[in-house]
Amino acid sequence: MGFFDRTLSKRSSDTRFGRADIIVMPDEQGRRVRILRLEGTYQSGSYEGDDWAELAFAYYRGFDAVFEAPVPEGRPWRALMLGGGGFAWPKHVLTERTDVQLDVVEADPQIVGIARESFYLDKLEALLARQGREGDLRIIVDDAAVFLSQTDARYDAIINDVFQAACTPEQTATDAFFDHVVRTLHPQGVYAQNVIVDLARESPYQLFALMTMLGERFAHVCTIDATDDRFGGADNCIVLATNADISFKNAIPFSV
Repeated sequence: MGFFDRTLSKRSSDTRFGRADIIVMPDEQGRRVRILRLEGTYQSGSYEGDDWAELAFAYYRGFDAVFEAPVPEGRPWRALMLGGGGFAWPKHVLTERTDVQLDVVEADPQIVGIARESFYLDKLEALLARQGREGDLRIIVDDAAVFLSQTDARYDAIINDVFQAACTPEQTATDAFFDHVVRTLHPQGVYAQNVIVDLARESPYQLFALMTMLGERFAHVCTIDATDDRFGGADNCIVLATNADISFKNAIPFSV
């Protein structure tokens, strides 16, 4: 049985970047998973019901590696996520940790609306409000590259999960973009990017090119395998770059 042959329900809406399908299907244990599929590529997922903040897609756990970086005492983590989608990682992080302040940049306000209506972003916002933590989540509707080029904020981690279909947008893969990443990170901060690797296409070359560009700017660059065996369809890896002396778990180092 194919991945989408298990569909229990589906509804669609138009967004700035094409048609968004909201699909519900079971995992191996029969739990219902709500999936956001944009222009044929699934972007995010949430369990329905009480497990709404649990990560349905395994690759999101790879982003947790950024918390291996040192943070000065006396202040919370400050993290920036580029690409909100269904806000799966923000839900996971902000319900698991109270020491994180997270800015999320999403280019399409319609996607933010879908996340609130169908992927429990509204529930996360209500939870943070009850806890007096409204300031721990800031949603910014803007182009990721434009925001990064203009912000004066500094972050301990920058997480890049921006996609157009299954590809990384050109504007987030330029020398100028990565120069802004370096400027925006604290000196011991970590940059993390999700990469879909399709051996039948040009993505292995693009992965090498990405790591080369990062290697020219950071002392340490590595990858960790984040392939999702449960909701497969693509091989994912998380690329990590930092100037801090960190030995990331299960990482494969890269050198220019």
